[in-house]
Amino acid sequence: MGWFSSKKKEEHSGFMDDMSEEQQQTLEEFKKVIAEESLTEDPRYDDYYLLRFLRARKFDIEKTMEMFKKFLEWRVEHRADEAMVIYKCPNISKAKEIYPHGYHGTDLEGRPFYIDQPCNFHLDDLLEIISKEELYVYYVREYEKLLHIRFPACSAAAGKKIEQSFSLLNLKGFSMGKLKEKSRNFIKLAIDIGSDNYPEIMYKTFIVNTSFVFKGAWAIISPFLDAKTKKKISIHGSSFQKELFKYVDPATVPESLGGEWTPSEGGEEWFSADMGPWNEYPGDEFGEAAKQALLEEEKNEISASEATDSTLATSSKVQELTEDMGKLDVDPAAPISSAIPPPDNS
Repeated sequence: MGWFSSKKKEEHSGFMDDMSEEQQQTLEEFKKVIAEESLTEDPRYDDYYLLRFLRARKFDIEKTMEMFKKFLEWRVEHRADEAMVIYKCPNISKAKEIYPHGYHGTDLEGRPFYIDQPCNFHLDDLLEIISKEELYVYYVREYEKLLHIRFPACSAAAGKKIEQSFSLLNLKGFSMGKLKEKSRNFIKLAIDIGSDNYPEIMYKTFIVNTSFVFKGAWAIISPFLDAKTKKKISIHGSSFQKELFKYVDPATVPESLGGEWTPSEGGEEWFSADMGPWNEYPGDEFGEAAKQALLEEEKNEISASEATDSTLATSSKVQELTEDMGKLDVDPAAPISSAIPPPDNS
């Protein structure tokens, strides 16, 4: 090859099965520094996990270390290791009724398919149902479930490693009036949780049903996104189905979005159905441990409830007995035997 060859240097994605020799060396160096500085020995941080951070920082070891250290501090502060168990988010079902969102099956490659419809409500209405703090921990819990339950289950179903998701953002009904400062802060919060602590899990995002008004909104939102993320975003108007169906089976896409999926009679809507391989296949060791902990918690709650019911029932019987004894002019504090007449020995 000559000095002035126009052949471009071969590029590698930085995924496990597509790394250059230099990227492999950087991964080993990253692991070495983590060990030398005793940052963590948690087995969840395997090569796949660490590569997400390296890709996010273009394999710059110093920038990656800075990001990873902040991430570890954040996990301790927000108890992310326990998020799947301790964060209950009891009001999220009601919240989904006005802000429909959730995972709904997979794309054609087996990635979790996520749908988000943020435009038919005002943030103030949502915050009447669920607090900002609840929303924050809900996002953390869902990211943890994605990594430790959804991705492993999708990998088992697809017979290959799945570590990214496919998203659809439906902007039907969008107006600039809804994108006030509070809403912008909410969007930034959601983006920051993902980009800072769960990098490189988005394969592609379709933004659909956009209008000319969206251009103004995009000018506000896009600065929060890095260049690499922007490349993964595909923007469409109302005629997006043909392109979407190249990635997602029409049978998976809800009818309201031009697909074929409808809930069964009396069944749940797509945002509550939580349809996907994670209902059939297990998660990883962390996901399964969380499931088991929740099951034990549920059993304990049932046992406690049954014990309470039993106590209440006993108290009720005691009260009835006391009342009956009162009718017999018997001291309820005296032994029951005192109410029994002595035998007639005559």
